[in-house]
Amino acid sequence: MVQTRQMIGILAVTLLLAAAILLAAQHHFTKQEISALTEGCLDNGGTVDLTIYSTITNSYEFACVKPRR
Repeated sequence: MVQTRQMIGILAVTLLLAAAILLAAQHHFTKQEISALTEGCLDNGGTVDLTIYSTITNSYEFACVKPRR
């Protein structure tokens, strides 16, 4: 009985740790993606229009608006 509870506890901690690592990795790569998009837009003379809907789900909308000539 005690051994089963320990195994369940170890499994739960392992799953929580794995989920935390995956969320941190997703946040990191989303941040890199937004930085690359912003840099490319500014290099091409555009203006960045960025709307971040949720930092938890990493949902955002990006647009590069170029001025009319």
